[in-house]
Amino acid sequence: MSSTRLLAALDQTIAAVRRMEAVGLRTVDGTSAQSQLARLIRELTTQRAAIADGAALDPEWAGQLVRWVAEWIPESELPLLARLGGIARAGRGT
Repeated sequence: MSSTRLLAALDQTIAAVRRMEAVGLRTVDGTSAQSQLARLIRELTTQRAAIADGAALDPEWAGQLVRWVAEWIPESELPLLARLGGIARAGRGT
């Protein structure tokens, strides 16, 4: 897979997280997810910039990110985990 596909996966995920941020997503325990979403956007945009500059996706980073998000994301938003998994899969081919 190309870096173009990985960048597209990152862009789609960043857009999804921004939508969650806009609607005031709550964590699985009912608290505001704003700080987690802000951190997630920072992580994703930092990785996107590195990939755009030619770096390879760090699979350890991707795995840690998926595990961290799984700790706080509500079941109604589990498709976000699938998007993050898609980033990891796309990164294996770059």
